[in-house]
Amino acid sequence: MAKSKPIGVRFDLYKLDMIQKEQNLTSAQSVLNYLMDNYGLSNQVKRGAPFKNMPPYDTGTPNLEEIANYLPTPPEKLKGLDLAIWKSENWK
Repeated sequence: MAKSKPIGVRFDLYKLDMIQKEQNLTSAQSVLNYLMDNYGLSNQVKRGAPFKNMPPYDTGTPNLEEIANYLPTPPEKLKGLDLAIWKSENWK
């Protein structure tokens, strides 16, 4: 394993000592390696359907034109307060 520049990592001394005793580790570096191997970000969870019969999660962003077409358009005759009332009732 290649050496890297040393950086300062602060541990809670009680927790460091506890992990060293439980796992029979000799140094703070070995404790850090143990924690990263077991609890690090190496096992990323894939996003998907939580149930078997659900379609997979779509990460694509919605198209703004589709959103604009989805919203109902107000009648052209409505203006002012009537238009505001119509929007509050129909654009929820």
